[in-house]
Amino acid sequence: MTWLDLTTTISDGMAYWPDNAPVHIKKTLSIVAGDAANVTEMSLSVHTATHVDAPLHFLADGDDITRLDLQTLIGPVLVVEIQHEQFITKAEIEHLKLGAGSRILFKTRNSRREWATQPFDPDFVRVRADAATWLRDQGVVCVGVDYLSVGPADTHHILLEAGVSVIEGLALQQLEPGEYDMICLPLKIAGADGAPARVIVRKLPA
Repeated sequence: MTWLDLTTTISDGMAYWPDNAPVHIKKTLSIVAGDAANVTEMSLSVHTATHVDAPLHFLADGDDITRLDLQTLIGPVLVVEIQHEQFITKAEIEHLKLGAGSRILFKTRNSRREWATQPFDPDFVRVRADAATWLRDQGVVCVGVDYLSVGPADTHHILLEAGVSVIEGLALQQLEPGEYDMICLPLKIAGADGAPARVIVRKLPA
């Protein structure tokens, strides 16, 4: 089966969370300019584009990204399309058959546009606390969303305190709902509260 890339491209000047560092990418060495090689420099927040939150992001004594259990980010995953225009709610997802060890990605109206190359939109669809609590109680180990944040502080606390891995900034524009295999590998950055990640999936046989 073909692997599909769900990673948002990191580009100079792309959308970023307002109180985070903006994204700057530039060539510091160039063959065209007479240098021996091309070398690129980048400056950005670890919560840029497609990335994984570590517990340390919202928990003062939480684990950093190097201590994240990668098993939560690799394996079967369910992609669900959300119809609500503002929130991912318990009412819309409580019919799902999820259990201990489940992974889930939410496709919302955020994916109706190429959000990464447009100005930050504070009106993005987010996971409401009631949905986060329900997901935690089902034993879900990974939740992914299609914008720069899974939701407000209470949503983060509910998930991260329970050891749920959070993937944010996914590129789900072309992905159909269904069951997939997923590989998500965040960069290993000492002391970091998150890290950019490459995420790929492939459709599971019917």
